[in-house]
Amino acid sequence: MATILVSPAVVANESGPIVTGTFTLQHRAASEAIDLIHPLLTARGAVELRPVDNTLVIRDIFETVDRALVLLAEFDLPAPTLRFEVRVVRAGLDRTDKANQVAEGLPPPLVDRLRELLRYESFELLSGTDLAAPENQQLEAWIGADFQIRFRVGVVQVDRRVKLYGFQVARREPDGEVEVLIHTNLSLWLDKPMILGLARTESSEQALMVVIHCTYEKPLNRARAMAGDRD
Repeated sequence: MATILVSPAVVANESGPIVTGTFTLQHRAASEAIDLIHPLLTARGAVELRPVDNTLVIRDIFETVDRALVLLAEFDLPAPTLRFEVRVVRAGLDRTDKANQVAEGLPPPLVDRLRELLRYESFELLSGTDLAAPENQQLEAWIGADFQIRFRVGVVQVDRRVKLYGFQVARREPDGEVEVLIHTNLSLWLDKPMILGLARTESSEQALMVVIHCTYEKPLNRARAMAGDRD
């Protein structure tokens, strides 16, 4: 069974013969790509989903179909492996010479950023870990002996953001019980550290910071690969 979507949008210069283009996705569900193609269609255009072979069929004027096929080639990439650096940092108001020393394991640019955003002066790395996972995978790990992290990785968006669902940080208490410190959903920019802070009150002399940094290598898309083959 096929689903037909016809766009009500009308655009200028949409005269010309109707052509048909097909694209079989190899790495992503074709249903996820319909919302990408739909805004491109003229009033005469349509996109058909063939779920049996994970294919989209686009019928429209040549310019629209050509743009749609290029966009699909950019979209249909292998699921990237995302790498997460997670650091748990204790922040304080210590303004002695010790505060000017960069904590081992914390890069100076991150310390500068923490001081820029927060009123704290000293930062001590308590624990950290590096994790890797593809999209749509659940992650759970202990950060050192005292802190636990868990979340489900979402899908990398075209604006270079990825959602972390059910992001949770917990701490093991001296009696062995585990206390949940953070439980939320995050929208994380790639290549930009996110800093989450916890303090008893706004005037607390100490706070707990969770810094998470996500990176990934974008796979070579099919359009560029085919262009390279032609060269």
